Amino acid sequence: MLQVWMDFWQMECCGTPFSVGDEVSWLLRPADTTALGWPGVVLDGVTVDAIEDHHGDAEAPQTVGTVTSIATAHYRLATKPVPGSGIVTPVDTAERWNDDRGDHRFGGFLIGLLVTTDPTAG
Repeated sequence: MLQVWMDFWQMECCGTPFSVGDEVSWLLRPADTTALGWPGVVLDGVTVDAIEDHHGDAEAPQTVGTVTSIATAHYRLATKPVPGSGIVTPVDTAERWNDDRGDHRFGGFLIGLLVTTDPTAG
């Protein structure tokens, strides 16, 4: 099981809505503190294994899996993201467009993914 991060702009630009139970095929890159960026600052206690980046390395192998959970992530922004201000809300479907929640901006999705195809298998 992987915990995947998808930035809001990836979905808004050219993403396809998906729901819990859907099979997806995504380019995933490993997540580290540098690669994760602001979500690592605002989402206390959340571990992310991979980042979905369909604008990234076209040579990266496709990872196929079944979506087991989806949550929206919102955060407060002052001059920069406010540490610990993240709000994670479970949803059934990742929509292309999502609203802010008061003074919390929509930042992206946290997705549980049960990998069904090993991208390193040849």
